Amino acid sequence: MPKPSFRWLAAALLAALALPAAAADATVNKIQSTGTLTLGYRTDAAPLSYLDASGKPIGYAVELCQQLATQLQSQLKLPALQVRWVPVSIAERFDRIAEGAIQMECADSTNSKSRRDKVAFGLTYYYAGARMLVRAGEARDALSQMGEARIAIIGNTTGQLIASRNPGARLVTVGSTEEGAKAVAEGRADAFVSDDISLIDQSRVLKGAVKVVGPRMSVEPLAPLLPKNAPDFQQLVDASMKELYRSGAARQVYRKWFEQALPVRNYSLDLPPDRLLSDTFRRPDGFVTDWTVL
Repeated sequence: MPKPSFRWLAAALLAALALPAAAADATVNKIQSTGTLTLGYRTDAAPLSYLDASGKPIGYAVELCQQLATQLQSQLKLPALQVRWVPVSIAERFDRIAEGAIQMECADSTNSKSRRDKVAFGLTYYYAGARMLVRAGEARDALSQMGEARIAIIGNTTGQLIASRNPGARLVTVGSTEEGAKAVAEGRADAFVSDDISLIDQSRVLKGAVKVVGPRMSVEPLAPLLPKNAPDFQQLVDASMKELYRSGAARQVYRKWFEQALPVRNYSLDLPPDRLLSDTFRRPDGFVTDWTVL
């Protein structure tokens, strides 16, 4: 990891000075009073968030959040800050943030306008897109070709919204990416619509039983979930993320998880950052275009 730059020190100082003596928002107050930063992770969102062989959270988003925690520790002047990791499911992640059980979720949540009514987001750290997973011998490679097929979806996700655009499809709700991929492999569903990076991971895990087909059907900015109405915490997180991008640290983390062999998985995605993410790394500004159906 690169050494902290003078720009980081300046950003940290400005962020700290921007907080009033008695921290304004409840999230920062809670972190300061308890000496604990509680982060949520997913067990089924490789390569962004999953478990190593010992059961500890690892992944691209997890490592970025670990570096954010180190910077927050310095900014808040809490040398003994404890970082507590809590598993959350795809169904409960927004509620856990909203109720204050966790201060940040580090996985594969899409930043969208409708979700920003309930939670906030940090800066984008990956751009995903919905694609389709089918059995290896399936000839159809587009959602529009699936007719009345059984389409697996995870409830309350962008994948569900996209799959529902096919009027004849019979939607089969599953609880996780792994469950959706297995449903296709075992013939309980004809296809599974979800974000491409998770589908690619499952196609490697299931070793030839399934394949990812078709172009991206959406552009989805993935970012850490944050509490809504926590402006001081948002400011601290955004300043820290911008410095991780400008210093090149985030690009190094990306290379580890997308261009080298993945721990536990033992394969490499070999995916350099696309143009959108490369631009974000170079010019992080917090501006987000809402997720888009193509």
